[in-house]
Amino acid sequence: MAAKNYISREITEEVRSRNNIVDVISECGVALRQVGSNHKALCPFHEEKTPSFSVSSERQMFYCFGCEVGGDVIKFLQKHEGKSFIESVEWLANRAHITLPARDAKYSARQKRINDLSELNTFAVKYYHELLRTGQHSQYAREYLKNRGIVAKTTKLFQLGYAKTQRNDFVKAATHEGWAVEQLVDVGLIKSEDKGPQDRFWNRLLFPIHNERGVPVGFGGRALSNEHQPKYLNSPGTDLYNKSRILYNLDKARQSIARKKSAILVEGYMDVLMLHQHGIENVIAASGTSLSEEHAALLRRYTPEVVIVFDGDVSGLQAAQRGLNRLIAEEIRVRIALMPKGDDPDSFVKENGADAFTDRIDRSINLIEFQIQAAVQEKNIRRPDVITHVVRDVSGLLVNIKHRVERAEYVKYAARELNVDAELIWRELRDLGLKETHTVSRSSSTRKAPIKKMTIREQIELQFIQSLLQAPEYIPAVKSVFDYSDISQPHLAKIAEMLWHASENGGTVETQHILDNCEDEKLNSAITRLLMSGQAISNHYAIIQGCIKKLINYICQDVEQRERSDTVSEGDDDLEKLKKLVTLSNERRAYVQKKVEQLKQNTEHTDVATDTSGIADIK
Repeated sequence: MAAKNYISREITEEVRSRNNIVDVISECGVALRQVGSNHKALCPFHEEKTPSFSVSSERQMFYCFGCEVGGDVIKFLQKHEGKSFIESVEWLANRAHITLPARDAKYSARQKRINDLSELNTFAVKYYHELLRTGQHSQYAREYLKNRGIVAKTTKLFQLGYAKTQRNDFVKAATHEGWAVEQLVDVGLIKSEDKGPQDRFWNRLLFPIHNERGVPVGFGGRALSNEHQPKYLNSPGTDLYNKSRILYNLDKARQSIARKKSAILVEGYMDVLMLHQHGIENVIAASGTSLSEEHAALLRRYTPEVVIVFDGDVSGLQAAQRGLNRLIAEEIRVRIALMPKGDDPDSFVKENGADAFTDRIDRSINLIEFQIQAAVQEKNIRRPDVITHVVRDVSGLLVNIKHRVERAEYVKYAARELNVDAELIWRELRDLGLKETHTVSRSSSTRKAPIKKMTIREQIELQFIQSLLQAPEYIPAVKSVFDYSDISQPHLAKIAEMLWHASENGGTVETQHILDNCEDEKLNSAITRLLMSGQAISNHYAIIQGCIKKLINYICQDVEQRERSDTVSEGDDDLEKLKKLVTLSNERRAYVQKKVEQLKQNTEHTDVATDTSGIADIK
């Protein structure tokens, strides 16, 4: 049974209806202020000074007119809390004291096991943190943190811990609390050895690792003596912890990342702690592993950009190349920031402060430009073997760029900076599997296209679809006289197509059901915007009728114009031309009137008034 389908549509509706969106959003820390019939706030999904985030109690929807994100209470939890659809529904059901149906036995057993292991990790986090905070043997660990500049508030926020030097200390503590040795092994906290179960972590400072939802899934441990190797030791892979899917501190950083639309990726735990302590909260680390496809997909949910911070040289960049390519393949912008030689983010921010670090981030450059500039500075760049290697590396990045114009611009840039023929790079791209033919681009991909002013026809189409969304009871009558494919704007035509299909069985068209089944986030937001931005209209029928009349007239004019062109090209004499054109105009007016009358007849069976006094005033 698919995860999203184990909860019926009816139960989802009940969960949604019993959780007021204003209350839920307020509970999630967004300071809403009532303005008229809506509530407004600074958007939690991007940084702004003037509130553009709007919440409608009447429609139970939210929408930000700044970053164009919107939806219902479930969508808000998915976006704000990083929950899946099922997790959001389950959280809201629990809040409203609604009992959800049981899943199948196999799933329930696995979920119980996962929950038990999560509780065990939670116990371990508290146990190790308390040892660090008060234990008489943890004085050295506390001194170490003090010398590194970590304050008590940071220690508490990140729940740092300490593992004693005894090899079976945690085994005894956990089994005393009722946890089984098998569970301790399964969660990676102990190891089974010939001499019995032994703690995995001992004489180490511990960094609890959480998933993006804040559930503890593992630990990273730093040795507190030079003799104790390895210097850093992470939990092994378990049902909870897969290092290819976990980014350290994402649970605390994700809201800041979403607001700033940028994540700062550093190498170590201490880098994260120190930057966060200095107020730089959109910082994460990959827990000692290269970036995976899962990491890239996870980051894509929260940000369009990642700034990679390297410690003073480019060797780390070369080692991380494959992971960075994965980010680009997910259409994430990648920028590179280098620390001064001998510095890492931890030491740099301690010595120079947050403003200096932020300035470094602001001056970071695009990954492709960085790689090309680094290559240009090579002393042997003119050697054929070196330039061949550089072109191959650069092409490995370019082939992952999905936008043709952007790729073409970078090919030109690389060719110019490396002083090679652009065709060499295109040939390399084709060898790497690129099948598209390249064309010369006349404008930079980074230059924003001018905002196109809507034509009168486009304005009418927008008002037409907006009215249908707000009064879907008219869709069956409308679709009998108008085809959605005649709408000129593709995204509006797609919304109309969804409305037409939703009314196929003759039942009531529920806009919320359409939103639930719309997988396209941009289309989902567009529908929400149309629902949220419409003013109160007393007679939707009049608007719809007026729009149809004008749109059919436009469609007929298109046909008439083609006929005029054909008439002229056929070389008819002037009198014949005039007769044909008059006939076309008369037929157009008659056809439009016929369609309007047909619409009236199709709506006579409804209980809704069909007064035409409020027809859309668009000329």
